[in-house]
Amino acid sequence: MRLVLLPGLNGSSHLFMPLLDALQGIDCQVLPLPEQGPQDYDSLADRLIHELGHTPFMLLGESFSGPLAYCLALRNPEGLRGLVFAASFLTSPFAPLALLRHLPIPLALATRPWILRTLCLGHQASDAELRLVQGEIRRLDQSLVRARLASLATLHAPQQHLALPALHLWPQQDRLVTAKTAKRLTDYCNDLRQVRLEGPHFVLQTQPRTCAAAIRSFMAEHEPENARQD
Repeated sequence: MRLVLLPGLNGSSHLFMPLLDALQGIDCQVLPLPEQGPQDYDSLADRLIHELGHTPFMLLGESFSGPLAYCLALRNPEGLRGLVFAASFLTSPFAPLALLRHLPIPLALATRPWILRTLCLGHQASDAELRLVQGEIRRLDQSLVRARLASLATLHAPQQHLALPALHLWPQQDRLVTAKTAKRLTDYCNDLRQVRLEGPHFVLQTQPRTCAAAIRSFMAEHEPENARQD
């Protein structure tokens, strides 16, 4: 069974590298987010649903892309067996986002090591992990970031429950998603397993082996019957 990965606010595959290394042996497909056009979740889902393929797969949404994975799941794409929410949410994760989308984003400040370690990576993050995130932030287009922040700031509570099995990788030292918001995922998913992990918001980057083990186990439990027999 495949694992299709939707990246966070950065929108590219680059920050998935540590996790992909830990997931060797699993057929992984990263779908970068479109950089042109509207960045609201329905519009992104319209553009990505045709890239999901038809063979059985799990869909992982990291952070910003958790609501996108949910939107795609409600469209019942062929082959979808379940969702993985990684450090994610289905309602607005952080109240100040409504203000941040209107402010300039000074890269010199946003990439300061102490800020990234405090808000995103934790103080135990390696220099390599820090450089990976710094490089990705520096390549981001500010107008694109603000458009995605606007999507987050205006995120409304889902009106429909998710029936598919889902896994929530929930970092306990997350400073970007409030604990109340993360916990509320259970309100919108009928079959959700929440795995509490020691780590910061960028848990896929700082705890890739632990996250990979949880993902492998979840995928194995929901492997199609014919694949298990093979």
